[in-house]
Amino acid sequence: MEDTGVFPAGRQGKRRRWAFFSGLRIFIHPLALALLSEYTIEAMSMMSWLLFQNRGWTGMKLLGLFVFIVLTALSFLLPASIWSQAFQHEKIEIKGFDGNPLAIDSKAPYSPRRTCGACHDYGQITNGYHFQQGRTDGSGKIVIRDTINPKYPWDLSSGMYGKYSPASVDTSQLAKKANRSPSEIDKSSFFFARECGVCHPGGGPSEYDRDGNLYYNEETKKWGYELSDVNPLLDGDYTAYSMGDPNYGAPWNISGVGEADCLLCHLKGYQWKERGAALRGKFFKEGPAAGAGWAILKLSQYEPENSKADDVTVDYTQKDIADFENLHLQMVRRPSDENCWTCHAVSDGRKRGRRWSPETDIHKAKNFHCLSCHPSDKNHNFAKGNTLQETVREDLDNTMYSCEDCHYKGKDKKAPRYRHPFSPRHLKRIACETCHIPYLTASSDLIYDHASTGITILYDTSKFLSNQPLDPRGSIPGLDPNIWYPAFRDVRGRIVPVKSLIVIYWGDLDESTNVVRPIPIWKIRELKKPPLKDDNNDEIPEINSLEEMKAFLKALKVKDKFGNPVTSHPVLIKGDFLYQLDKKGEVEKMKHEQAHLLDYSISHNAVSGPNVIGARGCKDCHSTNSSFFLRKILVDPCDEKGKPVYVEAWERLGISKEKLGRLLMEQ
Repeated sequence: MEDTGVFPAGRQGKRRRWAFFSGLRIFIHPLALALLSEYTIEAMSMMSWLLFQNRGWTGMKLLGLFVFIVLTALSFLLPASIWSQAFQHEKIEIKGFDGNPLAIDSKAPYSPRRTCGACHDYGQITNGYHFQQGRTDGSGKIVIRDTINPKYPWDLSSGMYGKYSPASVDTSQLAKKANRSPSEIDKSSFFFARECGVCHPGGGPSEYDRDGNLYYNEETKKWGYELSDVNPLLDGDYTAYSMGDPNYGAPWNISGVGEADCLLCHLKGYQWKERGAALRGKFFKEGPAAGAGWAILKLSQYEPENSKADDVTVDYTQKDIADFENLHLQMVRRPSDENCWTCHAVSDGRKRGRRWSPETDIHKAKNFHCLSCHPSDKNHNFAKGNTLQETVREDLDNTMYSCEDCHYKGKDKKAPRYRHPFSPRHLKRIACETCHIPYLTASSDLIYDHASTGITILYDTSKFLSNQPLDPRGSIPGLDPNIWYPAFRDVRGRIVPVKSLIVIYWGDLDESTNVVRPIPIWKIRELKKPPLKDDNNDEIPEINSLEEMKAFLKALKVKDKFGNPVTSHPVLIKGDFLYQLDKKGEVEKMKHEQAHLLDYSISHNAVSGPNVIGARGCKDCHSTNSSFFLRKILVDPCDEKGKPVYVEAWERLGISKEKLGRLLMEQ
């Protein structure tokens, strides 16, 4: 009989009662599972909605509708923490690298792959871009390769594993898979796992080489290069060379591979510093145990701010962080903001000045969390926007809601929707963040000088910017002295706020392509450098005068420790210009694409209310002392005379003086 949603006459009473209690049972069962497993309130709402959508009896439909309405209301009224607290992981059996269960008195490090991978799809999860960092694409295909970028051949991928980042304390370039000489090798994959792995969750390039083989397989006792039949000496994955040091080593057989550490995100109170010390000490296998608090580390100083482990002893009886026997009770399904921020504070805090607190961001003040805007799929790929400089997995760009999605298109029903009093063309020309992130309050990196000494010198915003946007050397009394103002950039026809970073470095110019290849900083460090003066009286010598540049450019025409030329056509990238020696041996400068400021997107620390640009009316921007168009942007910290060089925002936006005059007319 065709299901019409109506029972035959005479039997409707019993059927209705049966339908009601059956429907109630069908609903209660998944609800119980939801409260005790990984379902969230959103998933429960979806279950009831699907129940309602199914073809069936009217009673079932009404029940489904009722449940959907109730749960939808609850999702608005009850905090997410109430529901997340109900999550409880199943009992976890801690396993070693051989796959066998570990006892609490064992001294062997545990394996996240064997432990978590017993139930979860480890391969699928670790293909997420947080793990791979450009090594693979969305399908899991290995895409990093030596010839991926013809224009900039030193870039080997779109992510942090393989892409050169000059705006960083670590300017090292990942070595190609195949190299002709140690002179070509800057950073090996082992170096990446050891030094950069501190802020990366493991897996991907810390576990597998660029041919897809384990660096070292403890079961077969075979190296990955043995399966590919390559010479490990000059192989970027296995070479002992890093930064010119032939003894840096790549002892994958001793360190073990760096498996993806699930607890990095899913354990509250995770010990990043201890894990980092273990990695720096080349204890990759022991890293996850150290992070969980299950290791005793003997430490020594490695860098001014970092330590390394000289010895690691696994001890599962320690319970300060994780309880070996009750780990399942401590697992969190939704990583806390603190877990995200511990890593992102370095990349986002130092480069963008981001602070994630109720005092600095209206979204945090409204109890939003990282995952509120950046939810993850089953592959652990987090929703992302479309920021400048970040190019990893661009197929996932704009998978998160934008400002307009929530506040204008109504995709978030709880988000306030505003009607601005000014012309709609402002919203077409100016991004929401431009007005709603009027300033930032945390000092952050502004200048990376890789040229002067062979050791990166950092200058932060407090040295060259201030809370007075029209006069960076001045200050407004009574206003937070840490405040600084973003620069602006025209991106696809919209004005967006950016953090403009200045990078100073030596390079090798290819005259046929006009492309400058950055010279590895270890070659600058080992160079016999000419003396430099301190022309801006900050007690730090800097490369800025033409005489200093001339001497340095000549000094670069030498051979490195391996007998190869440091450079054939040395140049200096600094302050929006390229400096080189002309045919007469004198310094000449010219504009160059690679000398431009490096702009990083600013998308956090949004404010509302009177601090928003435009809240006081048109004069916030359209006046003769406009802090919008006339704010100063640093382009060179020290010119030939030792003075900082600034431009104004309108110049960077490409606005003519005639148009500027009209824009500054009081409205």
